[in-house]
Amino acid sequence: MNKIIIGFSLMVLMLASCTTKNKFCLKGNLKGAEGKNITLSMYDKSGVNVIDTLSIVDGAINIELELSEPVLLILGESGKRGAASFFADNSDYTINGDAENLLDVEISGGDLYNLYKEANNADDKLREISAELREAYVAASNEGDTARANSISEEYDGEVKKVEEFKLDLVKQNSSSPVAAFLIYEQFRHKALEEIASGFLLLDKSLESCTYYEALVSRKSKLESVAVGKKAPDFELLDVDGNPFSLSSVKAKVLLVDFWASWCGPCRAENPHVVELYNDYNNKGFDVLGVSLDKQKDAWLKAIEDDKLTWNHVSDLKGWKNEAAQLYAVNSIPHTVLLDENGVIIAKNLRGEELRKKVAELLD
Repeated sequence: MNKIIIGFSLMVLMLASCTTKNKFCLKGNLKGAEGKNITLSMYDKSGVNVIDTLSIVDGAINIELELSEPVLLILGESGKRGAASFFADNSDYTINGDAENLLDVEISGGDLYNLYKEANNADDKLREISAELREAYVAASNEGDTARANSISEEYDGEVKKVEEFKLDLVKQNSSSPVAAFLIYEQFRHKALEEIASGFLLLDKSLESCTYYEALVSRKSKLESVAVGKKAPDFELLDVDGNPFSLSSVKAKVLLVDFWASWCGPCRAENPHVVELYNDYNNKGFDVLGVSLDKQKDAWLKAIEDDKLTWNHVSDLKGWKNEAAQLYAVNSIPHTVLLDENGVIIAKNLRGEELRKKVAELLD
């Protein structure tokens, strides 16, 4: 559903102020924006989508549009990383800064923006700490100081937990705010099914029609459809020769559906273990179907050859928008799904020794 109603033009240039009531208005100055492809995007339940590309004259910004609900907006330069994000509703906002550094532009607005900014500031601090810890971790690893490296890793996990708890406190204090729904969506969408259910309990029922609440409901429904004990949904993608190949066409006592990509370091590190497992158990009824989240076919095929992955492989070369990955609610890789001979899901995200033990239990 389109979340905005746009009038004759999104961009109204060189006005002294926003004069229309009940509309989102953003005014101010963005130095050095002339000639740059500055876009305004919306992050709703369908993801991040560009609303408009702005034509900025003499740095002046004066945008008016009507939002059907409060939502996160993102001002960025097309093709470049780093953007200004702010939670907005139909009220007045100001912006001032430099187009060369959109992350540091100054934005001011209403209560929703201030609440979002409070949470975002915590993320900014975590990024600073993470950079320092990452540098220390690399140094410890290079020196062979495993104990120190492990300690740094634990320290990082502790910092992440602190930020998560801080945001949950914000949610509890503002449980009916659309920002709370956004924070719960961001924090719980990558979590397990039972954890997502606990996230909903923190939100007021009035948010059930909010785009982020609906997005989390959709995520929960997808996870339920591919939970352990469910019949694995069938899919069909193209194989390495460009021919249609379906999941249901693979006949095995135990089948590993392996979501991976050539560019994924942890996936490539896991591949030797899968190769060894395949060689040991293929004659007992074990098989693998590789589903690649690559975009470049040459890189995909080279990785298959280099890693000696001799089983069937499919991909639509759509990256994270891979249709099978969407169907199976994949949001990180490597991601594995283990099926029995009837196509029922018996385990998920097993790797290394855990995967070997499960296959041995089923086939030995």
